[in-house]
Amino acid sequence: MSVIYEPKGAAREYSELACNLYIGCEHGCKYCYVPGIPPYKYKPNPRDTFHSKSEPRKDILKLVEKDASKLKGTEKEILLCFTCDPYQVGRDNSVTTQALEIFRFYGLNIQILTKGGKAAIMDFPLIQSMGAKFATTLCFTDDVTRQEWEPKAASVADRIESIKYAHFMGIDTWVSIEPVIDPAQALQLIESLSNEVDFWKVGKLNHVTNDTDWGQFYRDVTKLLEGKPHMIKDALLAYK
Repeated sequence: MSVIYEPKGAAREYSELACNLYIGCEHGCKYCYVPGIPPYKYKPNPRDTFHSKSEPRKDILKLVEKDASKLKGTEKEILLCFTCDPYQVGRDNSVTTQALEIFRFYGLNIQILTKGGKAAIMDFPLIQSMGAKFATTLCFTDDVTRQEWEPKAASVADRIESIKYAHFMGIDTWVSIEPVIDPAQALQLIESLSNEVDFWKVGKLNHVTNDTDWGQFYRDVTKLLEGKPHMIKDALLAYK
């Protein structure tokens, strides 16, 4: 079984390769799409079950070693993670550390995406040494709203502190503003972090209906990102 795989659909826009180290995620994000897709379609309450715990996949480090050895020499980046988070708040994340050490041994290009905030800082020296990229998902400036949508993920301040510290250490940083839930807060994030973020990735809210004028937001965000390295996901580009 391969654990490093080629993402499909919208996920492919973020990375050519990916690896999911854990099953489940305790962050409890209301917009999370993972509980509704195979093989995560738990019954009878898929969302509650998926968000109840996070545990390493069976034999994950052996499988990572096997796949990484085959990929030695590739220039493609591997993203950690799509269907889980490599850094759970207040949990043992040592499997992530060990996986990174394997990737470093084989000289693979890694980018990390997390909502774990300062839980990731312990691995910053390792991330720096292997030239990996560090990213955080940020959807809000207001932590009250964040807690409503991402109840057990790291706070806004925690995530901002982690991205700033990574930048200070010379680690290549990017921020995923996806899904955009409050356009005003999304734009404020870009304005306030423009000096600490090397790349921006922006995507609209897709799995929940709201009354956002996506055409106006597209115009506003592209104007704000003019001259800054960025990527607008296809679903938002449709409103160009």
